[in-house]
Amino acid sequence: MKEFLNRVEDPRIRRALTYSIIDGILWAVMFGFAENYVIPFALFFGASAFQVSILQGSMQFSISIGQIAGASFIQKFKKRRILSIICNAAHSLSYLIIVYGTVITKNPLVALAAYALGTLSTHLGGPGWTSWMNDIVPKTSRGRYYSIRNRMITIFQFFTIILAGILLYFGEIYGFEELFYIFLFTAGSLSRLSSIYPLYKQYEPAMTIPKAPSEFKYIIFLKKIGSTNFGRFAGFSFLLTFAVNIMAPVVPVFLLKSLHFNYLQFMIIMMSSMFSTFLALRYWGNLSDTYGNYKILFVTAISLPIIIVGWVFIKNFYLLILLQLFSGFVWSGLNLSTQNFLFDSVKPQNIPKVSAYFTATNNIFAFLGSITGGILTLVITQIKIPIFAENNYELIFALSGLIRAFIIIFMIRRFAEVRDVEPSPDFRYFYVYKPMSNIINRIQIIKRRLKKNEKN
Repeated sequence: MKEFLNRVEDPRIRRALTYSIIDGILWAVMFGFAENYVIPFALFFGASAFQVSILQGSMQFSISIGQIAGASFIQKFKKRRILSIICNAAHSLSYLIIVYGTVITKNPLVALAAYALGTLSTHLGGPGWTSWMNDIVPKTSRGRYYSIRNRMITIFQFFTIILAGILLYFGEIYGFEELFYIFLFTAGSLSRLSSIYPLYKQYEPAMTIPKAPSEFKYIIFLKKIGSTNFGRFAGFSFLLTFAVNIMAPVVPVFLLKSLHFNYLQFMIIMMSSMFSTFLALRYWGNLSDTYGNYKILFVTAISLPIIIVGWVFIKNFYLLILLQLFSGFVWSGLNLSTQNFLFDSVKPQNIPKVSAYFTATNNIFAFLGSITGGILTLVITQIKIPIFAENNYELIFALSGLIRAFIIIFMIRRFAEVRDVEPSPDFRYFYVYKPMSNIINRIQIIKRRLKKNEKN
């Protein structure tokens, strides 16, 4: 990191990039201690699966509203640093309301409302922060800088999620769960509040406002869905997001309430996916550069229904870890190719607005999926199926898988790659031949290094 920062000639930019990394680390601590455990916290205070789905859905809806409103507001307000500080302070306060409000009232709906408002506040400042960072990060070094920043964030996320999981595990054993939740959420809130300092110290260049407003409006974005190559890709992505989120909010409930896993097991299973996602980014990145983002999107998307088969039938803790490792590997490629396909398909001058529109619409479909899953939890408990775990949540998983399969079969071939790429090998190359080749090459490199050390 020091080597990269030393190459930045302007000292104001160099300090700003350093402060932004500190800001990211403090956010990661908040996420690991508090945000990652909001659903288990709500479940501890008696939230139902339906209420958890509402919590998750309200978060996604808040992101959509915040992104759209924030993009318009910052054009008039123009003070990106002040807006970021205010939004961070509000986000920090929301976690104090979540934990102390819920502890006092014993009502998980307090956590639901405060979490939605906190999410809205932080994403209201999101477009301004993105614009701010776009102005200070050197264009020729964006990839390198964000890889460093994201790596630091991920490391602190891993550390804090693990630490919080261990504390809650012992809290569950010795009866101090509520006390540890208070400690973790307070620490997360203070960490988020502390990020005000690096934001205040971070250099803010004057914001450039286009003289002529862009003619690309949200209604135009919606009208193009289904009529252009990018529009069909967007429609595919939105519907797939809907299908995925039918089951996504139910997974923590399934692990903690149906399979009765403890906090340590819950943390390990959820971390397994994050860990493999992190490790697989470079793997899929290199392949997408060579064979195109459409190919990576295709080969990862068709694996999603296979993952669902595992969630329907696997109940063993260790097998679920393996399933999550594979799931993270797949989602790493799918998310990366989705993001890059958007940038490849859209004119550079339209990317800021299209990206905001895409994110907002995607989260609206995620909200609809979460609500659908929540409603289903009210119905399936009335059915008795001996092969399923308590509450029959596997039925929701199966429905999510069937919808995913339907979307993939009928929609994924309706759009195509937008740039010239090399001819692509088949499915087996990406899941068998290439990974095995990488493992063999890595072993050979290690052997050569060991032999070299023995000679020295």
